[in-house]
Amino acid sequence: MKELEEKLHYHFKNPELLKTALTHSSYANERHTPNGSNERLEFLGDAVLGAVVADYLFRHFPDLPEGDLTKKRAALVCEKACCGFSQQMDVGRYLLLSHGEQNSGGRTRPSILA
Repeated sequence: MKELEEKLHYHFKNPELLKTALTHSSYANERHTPNGSNERLEFLGDAVLGAVVADYLFRHFPDLPEGDLTKKRAALVCEKACCGFSQQMDVGRYLLLSHGEQNSGGRTRPSILA
């Protein structure tokens, strides 16, 4: 996990949150993990990412109409963009997946990486 923190240039005060964020539901179900899977954090993260990107676009593109801001935000928070970032950081390598998910290519699946 420290290696991923170095790649992200961020130190997690609570390493258990990072571990939970990297825990796929298949792994949590297979291993009966105490903290569960990343699904609740994914819900929160999606909302935070959307808000941060919206704030950035709002401040940096003051003349852009709402519709154009919405399109830009959608392009930045979509599965393809998030997956691309995850691939650059090699996040798949750190994911906790069930054996079945791992064997079926889960580490490179865009829907999981995003």
